[in-house]
Amino acid sequence: MSQDKRKADRTAMGVAMWRALGAREGDARVRNPDFMAAEFLDPVSRALLAVAPVRAWFKSHFGRKLPGAYGFATARTLHLDSLFLQALGEGVRQVVLLGAGYDSRAYRFRERLGGARVFEVDLPSTQQRKKERLGALLGSMPDWVTYVPIDFDKQRLEEVLPGAGFDSRLRTFFLWEGVCMYLSEEGVQQTLGFVVRNAPPGSSIAFDYVALGALRGDVRYPDSRQWGSALAAMGHPMTFGIEEDESEAYLRQQGLELVSRIGSADMERAYLTKSNGELLCHTSNILNIVHARVAGPGGVASTP
Repeated sequence: MSQDKRKADRTAMGVAMWRALGAREGDARVRNPDFMAAEFLDPVSRALLAVAPVRAWFKSHFGRKLPGAYGFATARTLHLDSLFLQALGEGVRQVVLLGAGYDSRAYRFRERLGGARVFEVDLPSTQQRKKERLGALLGSMPDWVTYVPIDFDKQRLEEVLPGAGFDSRLRTFFLWEGVCMYLSEEGVQQTLGFVVRNAPPGSSIAFDYVALGALRGDVRYPDSRQWGSALAAMGHPMTFGIEEDESEAYLRQQGLELVSRIGSADMERAYLTKSNGELLCHTSNILNIVHARVAGPGGVASTP
């Protein structure tokens, strides 16, 4: 496996660690709902997470390296879960998880899928580890999920998804979590272009992105330098961003219509405020999440 692919797999495991930490919060209102996350970790990590002082150390240590990352991991999971369920409620027939990593939505929400097919697109090495764990956890591989291996350096979605059974005639929900900030602008446009060209109006995509001002070191984003240096040291420099106040215009240029955008302040109010009204923790203001629909005739996104 190449060094870049090892880094990508470590990143996916790191995200699972954040989710697993959040899943042990005592207050259900701010608990990360990914109760399966710990199952994808190695046995030593799972054992350490059972010890409260160790969990506190993890949050403190990694919180210094990436301020707000722990809060963002929980807020993002909760928000994207809600968009995932909303899309299912609106009758999507396919779900595509781009760079799926150790995402567990296809299994946590099995009973809500209603016959919708799930495609998980990721590196073969990460998928193999995930499938081994799922086989042990579930007893057999889920027949409602199609695992689509891709070498992101050499292949495009057009080369792998249609051959895996993806049907461009069906309304589809795409989920693209924790990926675009590490790509080139061309790579982001290729992915969004695939969605627009290969999914009917009413299909949609949800993804998180970094504010472009943070990449420039704008003073509005005090965490940007710390995030930038920490991620670069991990081998994952942030390379792509969208102007925070211009996301709607950017998406329109790609053939998409903005449905919603949520930033740090709204995430904290909606997802990180405990039952007693206190804030669990902050999330970084360099990160935002958008949900956008494929535009119909005349550039208007069709409604359910």
